[in-house]
Amino acid sequence: MADFYTVKPVDCDVDFETRSLSGKTVIVTGGCSGLGEAYVRALTSAKAAVCIADVDTQAGERLAAELPGSIFIKCDVSVWEDQVEVFRQAAAFSSSGRIDYVIANAGVASPEGVFAYDGDDHEPTKPNSRIIDINLNGALYTTKLAMHYFIKQNGTQQSPSQHDTCCILIGSGAAYLGQVLGRTCPPIYASANTYAVHVPRSAQYSASKWAMRGVMHAMRRMTHHYGSRVNMISPWYVRTKILSKEAFDQVQSVGVEFAEVEDACQCLLRLLSDREINGRSLLVCPRKWAPRGYLDLDLDDYPGSDLLQEIQADQIKNAPVELGLFPE
Repeated sequence: MADFYTVKPVDCDVDFETRSLSGKTVIVTGGCSGLGEAYVRALTSAKAAVCIADVDTQAGERLAAELPGSIFIKCDVSVWEDQVEVFRQAAAFSSSGRIDYVIANAGVASPEGVFAYDGDDHEPTKPNSRIIDINLNGALYTTKLAMHYFIKQNGTQQSPSQHDTCCILIGSGAAYLGQVLGRTCPPIYASANTYAVHVPRSAQYSASKWAMRGVMHAMRRMTHHYGSRVNMISPWYVRTKILSKEAFDQVQSVGVEFAEVEDACQCLLRLLSDREINGRSLLVCPRKWAPRGYLDLDLDDYPGSDLLQEIQADQIKNAPVELGLFPE
């Protein structure tokens, strides 16, 4: 690794090996369904030891029983003590005693009320903050614990003998794009309040996913200093249970192409298997935009904007040079 933090776009159209993942211990939050379950299956196929953290005990125990080399740990990511226990059990489960990779995948999309109109004769109702509790606070808990274990295992300075460690944050297309209010369409969520304005990605959901970009930006120079890594995966529309079937059908009916679960898994394995990738966000997208279904949009380092790059340089001038956050 270089002494100071540098970045370059990831070439996503290359073959890669996953042999380096064999025997590694990985935590996947929200690992019992949707993309989380797909990530768990892909990691176990790569012979990693996977700790599945989820609130769904029945699904989690069933999945762990099906996949040798994995364990299930019940966890509500919005509860700090639950996550502490996940990491404690993961370290005990690991054959090396180390936690190598952490996928902060747990997330929800549900009606949260910011754009809900309560009616002419009603006072505005306080929005439910469950999305923020899970998607943002839960991810922050996961990130805090991941970095604690990574630093404890590898020390506070880079060295050639360090084991690779990486935290993967989960964004979304909503972390980059403006959102539009829905037109006449069925409720987006299976439990949606039918009086609410239905939006494919609500205010809190979008805020939580933009926040993941902010967390990644805030961490990536420091993780580099500690010899670790942080990256982000931002899935486009992928058919999972995060939205109702009717919602996905509505999106598809207007001509939107979906990304593939398999491509999201390959994106994850690509990031984990290459220890040179740090501080990047990859979009999982329809193959019409990328032959392998994922690409580096190269937006996080302001290409083509000399002014923003100058502003960024000023932003980090107050960081101690000895931390290696920028070149002298």
